[in-house]
Amino acid sequence: WARRTASWSPQLHSRPRSRRRRQKLPPATPPIPSTPTSGTRAPEEAWTRPEQKPPPPPPSEVPEDGVPEAEEASAAEPQQRLQPAPRLQWAPPQEVPFWDISNCVLEEGQILISPFQPMIWTRNRVSSSVLNLSLQNLVDDASQHDRVPGPDSISGRRLAGAQHQLRAGVAEASGWTHDGLQTLDGVWRRFGHHGSRESVSIPISALGSLDLSADSSTVVRPVHSSILGEKYCFEVISSDNTHCFGCSSAAERDRWIEDLRRAAQPNKDNVERTENSLSLWVNEAKDLPAKRRYYCELHLDGTLFARTSSRAVGCPLFWGELFELDNLPSISQITLHLFREEDPKKKRHSRDESSLHPLGSVAIPLDEIRGRVHQEKWYPIVPYKAPAPAGSKDLLGPQASLRIRARFQNLKVLPMEKYKEFAEYVTMDYVKMCRSLEPLLNVKEKEELAGALVHMLQSIGKAKEFLLDLGGAEVARLGEKEALIFRENTLATKAIDDYMKLVGQRYLIETLGDFINRLYASVENCEVDPRKCPPGELSNNQKHLTEVCEEAVQKILSVHGPFPEELNKIFSGWAELCEDQGRPEISQRLIASLFLRFLCPAILSPSLFGLTQPYPEPQTLRTLTLTAKVIQNLANFTLFGEKEEYMLFMNDFLQQHWDGMRTFLQTVSSLDSEIPSTSFDGYVDLPLRLAVLHGLLVDIIYQREQVG
Repeated sequence: WARRTASWSPQLHSRPRSRRRRQKLPPATPPIPSTPTSGTRAPEEAWTRPEQKPPPPPPSEVPEDGVPEAEEASAAEPQQRLQPAPRLQWAPPQEVPFWDISNCVLEEGQILISPFQPMIWTRNRVSSSVLNLSLQNLVDDASQHDRVPGPDSISGRRLAGAQHQLRAGVAEASGWTHDGLQTLDGVWRRFGHHGSRESVSIPISALGSLDLSADSSTVVRPVHSSILGEKYCFEVISSDNTHCFGCSSAAERDRWIEDLRRAAQPNKDNVERTENSLSLWVNEAKDLPAKRRYYCELHLDGTLFARTSSRAVGCPLFWGELFELDNLPSISQITLHLFREEDPKKKRHSRDESSLHPLGSVAIPLDEIRGRVHQEKWYPIVPYKAPAPAGSKDLLGPQASLRIRARFQNLKVLPMEKYKEFAEYVTMDYVKMCRSLEPLLNVKEKEELAGALVHMLQSIGKAKEFLLDLGGAEVARLGEKEALIFRENTLATKAIDDYMKLVGQRYLIETLGDFINRLYASVENCEVDPRKCPPGELSNNQKHLTEVCEEAVQKILSVHGPFPEELNKIFSGWAELCEDQGRPEISQRLIASLFLRFLCPAILSPSLFGLTQPYPEPQTLRTLTLTAKVIQNLANFTLFGEKEEYMLFMNDFLQQHWDGMRTFLQTVSSLDSEIPSTSFDGYVDLPLRLAVLHGLLVDIIYQREQVG
């Protein structure tokens, strides 16, 4: 430990960026002048700026409590529903500039952004989708303005003209000469998409720069995927403005964030800091107008941080979406705004101004959710406006409310040197510590402790040894009951769960991402239980389920995505351990934990594994459940029996793929296999993880002492 920590310092991301395939965002321009200076003239509609929100009323018209006078007057009259709580203020989100990070390069401590593909102006409202002032917008017909066309839809002549316009616009706005543009173009060609990540100052565009070391108020943090429609984004917030960047993976995003934070504060790990985090489940709503679709926006101190997917009213209206927000600023108010989705058949110009405002809001007091334990509660929805007349289709019911489960934490992180002795103890005696604590912990505490240990040990290169030891301890503990390996709520089970999520995210997305998206979009019914489907549909449904399972199995067994190198080494170590103990047959159960603890749970609950955000609709959920059941039986080499008689028709399918499954398990557990692999290249904040682990152990020990 002393050798590791004496020179420990997170490495800046200096190696070249791997050339991975990803969908490119369309090139875009800054706001366009009202009259083009040269090149192809676009249709008049395409030159207009994005539709502006109406300005807020003058301060004299809005009282301090945020309720307009007209609403106060109506509130004074008899109402069907009285709300003693003050009405919550709401402000529409603003447009923000967005760049694809693959169009950026770091050179001599600066992020250089290609002046020919600089940004997309994004309106972060789900109902407005994405508005692009792009090259395509300059030349496409106005009727196509709401979609994002690909580059192939523009002729070479028009594209060249638009690029010439953009060059001239950037040069004119920045005061650059033609030679200056050629110089930057040369830099871009020379460095491509690579460069040193040892950044000190960050020019955000050709028109300005942001010096992190000079602006102590600058914040760099991830952006939830629901805001910009991109999974892996981060934003740089300075005292002047905000800029968003999109990455190709969570690991790439985390590395960029860490490098930029360290640029702003090189001594970050040697100073005391406070980390704020929010874990919030938006579960369900009740007593809302029927035949509508709704979504929620999560605002912290008036700033939009995340939004749910759009769901139709059911029995009840269910979202079941989890938002994990870290590195938050100090906040005083958490608010959820409920919106009704606009009718897609309604023309944009005919939409009511009220569609821009929420139906109602919920304020969550911080004191109610502060601490280590999640708190769950039904919160009443306060209408944004006075209740509508009786019989109105927009009238919120008297019991309209949201069921929320949330936790807000303020964690003090000490300088790294303060954790030295604690980290040394944990590193050297984690097996003894786990064995002593296991009988004292409930399931949730085991989950938190295992996650903290996995992240901390991964950051210092000892996670592999930790999991090998836990796997060996499980085999020794269960003896002849090997069928229970990784099936109980033990620290070993929770640790392997967390580790697979940590190092296997890219593999999971590349293996099952497209498959899950297709199932979400599919309307095919795979219900094969005769008690739940008409007899005339049973044969077709069985065919559909077989096809779905065949697709999933082929994607997994063909090792479609690069396999995590760390898991390959752990599986190989488990196989060697079982061989040394004279029980080679058990190694297959240990290795099959890849299905039991990772792949099948991800198929069953894709939203919890980062494959998608929305909770599946009932028919899709049933398809996912049946598919996970088949693949788990395949990994266990088990046929369906009388308990699930309606699945007997899948036994032939299982037997056909047993040889392929054996080959797959042997391949992923062999160090000599030639499968494509990848190693974890994300970032783990070691001081933060030590703080989490220390706080958790203090709470556990304190609670046990109080009980004793």
